[in-house]
Amino acid sequence: MRWADRSRTGPGRFALAWLLMTLAAAQAPALQLAPAVTASLWSERDGVEPGRPFTLGLRLLHAPGWHSYWTVPGDSGLPTRLTWRLPAGFRAGPIQWPAPQRLPIGPLVDYGYEGDTLLLIELQAPPDLPLDTQAQIGARAQWLMCRDVCIPGEENLAITLPVREGAALIASAHARAFERAREHIPHELKLMGASATRSGSRITLAFAPPAAGTPSRLEFFPLEPGRIEASAPQTLRASASTVLLELTAAQPVAADFRSLRGVLAADGGPDAGGWVGTIEVPLSGAGP
Repeated sequence: MRWADRSRTGPGRFALAWLLMTLAAAQAPALQLAPAVTASLWSERDGVEPGRPFTLGLRLLHAPGWHSYWTVPGDSGLPTRLTWRLPAGFRAGPIQWPAPQRLPIGPLVDYGYEGDTLLLIELQAPPDLPLDTQAQIGARAQWLMCRDVCIPGEENLAITLPVREGAALIASAHARAFERAREHIPHELKLMGASATRSGSRITLAFAPPAAGTPSRLEFFPLEPGRIEASAPQTLRASASTVLLELTAAQPVAADFRSLRGVLAADGGPDAGGWVGTIEVPLSGAGP
């Protein structure tokens, strides 16, 4: 069972989709003896310093064959969401999404995560936070987990952190996992000679090979829904002087599609010796 495309899902549509999926899951037979995704809330350090930022992580441990979704899901799915319960004066930033994987599911292609995934979130503590107290932080995590069926997941998570001076804080037992997660968060790429052109449904991204070298494998993940056909092949042609990546525009082509904005993942990403980064390249050309 697959769920409908969420490319135009706003807050209201998200809530409706979540309600419908929860009702459907409640009526389905209980086939899973173990959870398909286990969620935990981790801290990078063993406490909080008044007036300073700190990083928490939503750890999603997927059972074999299951996946959850990136901020733009591809052909189907819903992104993971966090609703925070914070002490007075605390603020939470957005999820810092690591580069996803392409996940073929029959004729569809989803963008998401398998295995062990840590989604980082930076929070800010208020400057008047009293020392030697406890900061109790909670979050309601919601995700969609899919294999051959899709099941909504939800967990109320909490973590309690002592408030200390910065010099008294040390790395937590999970600090190395936070370091690895940061390696997969894409940052802006400065591509030399970058251009993007559209002819009909075909989009060609061109740029000079970066300092990291000419990629032998390259994937593009759009940061705007409804721009790129997720299930269409992405064709790489590269030489010592030029990298060309051919993509397929989603139909109908949006009238405001004027730039190619997304994530590039080269040669399998950092775990395989490759790289990831974000791009925004003006899109020229036209066609039906």
